[in-house]
Amino acid sequence: MRKALMICLVGACVKGNPQPDDPSFSDLGGTLPIEGCGYSVTSRIGAEAPRVGNPASVGADPTPRLLHLGLVGDARTTMVVQWRTADEETRATEIRFAEGANLGEDALTETKTGIEFGYKSTGSEIYRMHQAHLCGLKPDTSYSYQVGSPGHFSSVYTFHTAPNVADKPDAEVVFAFLGDSRGGYDVWQQLVQHTIQRKPDLVLFSGDAVTVGLTQFEWEEFFGRAEPLFATVPVISAHGNHDVNSVNYYSQFALPGDQQNFGLDYGHAHITVANDTPEDIAAITGAFRAAIQTDFEASKNARWKLFMHHQPIWSASTRHGSSTFLKDSWNPLIDQYKIDLVLNGHDHDYEVTKPLFDGQVKASNADGTVFVVAGGAGAELYDAAREFWTEYSEKTYSAAIIRVGRDAMTMDAFRQDNTAIPTGFSKTK
Repeated sequence: MRKALMICLVGACVKGNPQPDDPSFSDLGGTLPIEGCGYSVTSRIGAEAPRVGNPASVGADPTPRLLHLGLVGDARTTMVVQWRTADEETRATEIRFAEGANLGEDALTETKTGIEFGYKSTGSEIYRMHQAHLCGLKPDTSYSYQVGSPGHFSSVYTFHTAPNVADKPDAEVVFAFLGDSRGGYDVWQQLVQHTIQRKPDLVLFSGDAVTVGLTQFEWEEFFGRAEPLFATVPVISAHGNHDVNSVNYYSQFALPGDQQNFGLDYGHAHITVANDTPEDIAAITGAFRAAIQTDFEASKNARWKLFMHHQPIWSASTRHGSSTFLKDSWNPLIDQYKIDLVLNGHDHDYEVTKPLFDGQVKASNADGTVFVVAGGAGAELYDAAREFWTEYSEKTYSAAIIRVGRDAMTMDAFRQDNTAIPTGFSKTK
């Protein structure tokens, strides 16, 4: 039985995933295996089942827009390119690509047909997503690509696959970490531009891209302002409470597994991602906790272990502060599996804790976990404060850069004006 989702935020209610007015639009979702990739794509209630693109179906304005990259499979050998078109009737979905950076259109000699599906949120308009799944790529290799349909292709962009550290043990990877852009897209765009200068390999976004997940016009701002970054660097997102488990959220991000709780390897790091605002809150202590523990156990021998979710377990902000519920439910797992770094947003400030284990400050981060809040990617700022666990806190718009090598992991942060924040993170093994 399908359930209607009612979301109430700041005194306003909107109904999620409504019944469509168009009887030809089947919004029950579905699953499509991706040929040659070894995984499937599943769309949610509120969306059509995904299907292979139709080269003959071109609408009035098939210009590709809002390009962004994602990961579903092995980051060393796969990449997902996603986009929308100016019209919603175009179902032609094609990618042209070739090995090499910054190639011209004539050099893009390989082609592949992608998949597409439509979804609806609060009205009758259909928003159509296009995805091209590239698999069997070479690790640590640049590829040039463009997407669209004959006569209507995008500009050419370049992406780079993750290294195979078995072959290149000295490889270093760079993660950008941001969160909570909602409603502040001028700031978001500035932080994106500063992030591009730092040449990340992967973007980690801790949730709350928009004010209410069902408002598509804000998603247009989020992806549109970030296209210069997202079209060249894949983004992995954790679900935020303002994303409201909406069909918009799950349709526009290509993520591993069930898109809520999953893990992936990138370089010497293993990143576990979790949804701490599920539709059924009992999942926090039940199914979602079990999923987190399963991923922690499977990756317990990883060189570096990062955990990203939205609401901070430890925060000194005067707005939300620490989540006691998550502290009781998930912090014992963080201690048990000796997670190196936990990444959160939700509080709109910048905070770094001292090393913590079992709720106590440790003398060295070799003996505890450091928790970072970087929820200043555009949403209105919250006041920062200090508690016994606080290493540093500041009320500022910010983003962070995490560098992971075999023997060291470091983090540095910067403000909206591109000045450096004095306290980050450093750990060696």
